[in-house]
Amino acid sequence: MPDLKIQEAKLLFNKIHSNPKSYDLKINEDGITGKDDKISFRLYKSGERGAMEVTIDGLTFTNTTGEWNNAMIMLENIIKRIDKEQENFKIEQAIDKLKKYLSEEN
Repeated sequence: MPDLKIQEAKLLFNKIHSNPKSYDLKINEDGITGKDDKISFRLYKSGERGAMEVTIDGLTFTNTTGEWNNAMIMLENIIKRIDKEQENFKIEQAIDKLKKYLSEEN
């Protein structure tokens, strides 16, 4: 795998961090994954270090530094916040449907 320069990796992370909802973020056994219509990426533990992999046009680039551990924690927190927002939205929709159902006459 070709190396991903740290400057490019940081720019990508900042882009993901600033608009996380557009990357279909997921936490799984492989770490944190995400993608949009042009790239996919994965942040994961590689021994004591973290690693970022970016795949574009069928090529995967990797950067392994100590910096990705904090990035993983930040994205995990964002994913949990997004999941909670989605859950709250579903609850609100269900309550609205229940209220509408209860207000209908038989």
